[in-house]
Amino acid sequence: MATDRPDQSPTRGDAVASLFLRVDARAARPLHEQIFEGVRAHILSGALKSGARLPSSRQLAVELGVARTTVLQALAALSAEGYVVARRGSATRVASALAIQPEGGAEKHRPGRPRTPRLSRAARLLRTIPGGAPRLGAAPRAFRPGVPALDLFPTSLWARIVNRCHVRASSSLLEGGDPAGHRPLREAIAAHLALGRGVRCTADQVFLTAGTQHGFEEILRLVIDPGDPVWIEEPGYLGARRAALAAGARLVPVPVDGEGLDVRAGIAREPRARAVLLAPSHQYPLGVTMSLPRRLALLRWAAHARAVVIEDDYDSEFRHRGRPLTALQGLDQAGCVVYVGTFSKTMFPGLRLGFVVAPPPLVDIVAATSASAGGPGAAVNQAALARFIADGHFAIHLRRMRAVYRERGEALLAALAAECGGVLQAQPCEAGMQMSALLTNSLADADVQDEAARHGVEVGALSDYYLGRPRSAGLVFGFGGVRPTALRAGTKLLAQTMETMQRTRRLKRSE
Repeated sequence: MATDRPDQSPTRGDAVASLFLRVDARAARPLHEQIFEGVRAHILSGALKSGARLPSSRQLAVELGVARTTVLQALAALSAEGYVVARRGSATRVASALAIQPEGGAEKHRPGRPRTPRLSRAARLLRTIPGGAPRLGAAPRAFRPGVPALDLFPTSLWARIVNRCHVRASSSLLEGGDPAGHRPLREAIAAHLALGRGVRCTADQVFLTAGTQHGFEEILRLVIDPGDPVWIEEPGYLGARRAALAAGARLVPVPVDGEGLDVRAGIAREPRARAVLLAPSHQYPLGVTMSLPRRLALLRWAAHARAVVIEDDYDSEFRHRGRPLTALQGLDQAGCVVYVGTFSKTMFPGLRLGFVVAPPPLVDIVAATSASAGGPGAAVNQAALARFIADGHFAIHLRRMRAVYRERGEALLAALAAECGGVLQAQPCEAGMQMSALLTNSLADADVQDEAARHGVEVGALSDYYLGRPRSAGLVFGFGGVRPTALRAGTKLLAQTMETMQRTRRLKRSE
């Protein structure tokens, strides 16, 4: 429906000769709603001022060519929402308490075009981080990072367990349960972490979250104030950067090399950091493992500085060979490590369940925060996951997926060597579902990313993961959700894309 502004701005006591509304009887929206929205738009824009008298319902009905009952229905809705005041035997007027459009020299604003609210500094900085939410709605293409092999998840088994939990759900479970999370699931997580990750904790230290990002944000809100310095890995996981910025942190990028986070460099740059966000067991995006000497050095510094170390144990369950490494939390003697995990990769992203393991000094405050927030929700899914773990299905699924990801990682390495050996140097991949490869030509990784996307291949640009000036140009490959045949086809297409880019560059230089 289109509306025209009245040709005057009546003041209190003046009658509006015409509202200059247009309605369309053929439109899907009912006529009374079209009239309602047209009058409301005039009020919100300031064209109809407080106290202005509207034409009578009969006059409006004649002007618009509709039944009077249609106009009365629209006016009743406007009155119910407080836009107009209608009294029996008196004219309908615009409500006098409305102060919607600023007076004086305020900037004119068209209705229907909302202004952007003034954003905080943290929100403005968040806009500078590349990328957005993972695109999980469509089938994963090679080589979208962060997507597990969803086609291999035992969906039917999971559905039966969820259905059984629904049927047997207690009233307390349906009401939402413990805000810290379903107790049997917390016990199952504590037992699994002790056995598989060397994490030392009780169920009382485990708190369920809506995922890794939620866990980061909840802990950072408790341990830093706006403006406090926080170490982040350089290059590093963009979600950690977003969480730190959302908490108002001052980011301190600390370089990562073959031994993981460079603790000495971090101390040199900001010895009084209040927190550290890192993935020591399988760093993202480089895939390196933090060495034991650096782990111990980090823990010594954190204990001395009274800083909190937030350990992101991202996809370290998927060690391709041998037993997964002991978590940093298992080495912590001072109670300064918060362990953060998620089921989005080991199960499926739509589950939206993660957890934090709080050290003893933080248990009470994390519990209080969980109580005020009301918990992560989906209590029946929590009960189903507890049963899935207790019955051994989770361990079986992990063993199967370790073999699958090892096979797919090896297939990608072989394909990169065969198709892109002259332009890409793949980094060793000992765990997880993605790997990085350095560009050995002069192409910019962001340009390769864009051009590859136009040909149906998704890769990450390594430069996007740096806060400062990138030290390396490269590509980040996800292989978890893609079969080996598709990996080989995608690698060949990527090689052709880069060859075309190089040929085009040579032709331009020769002109």
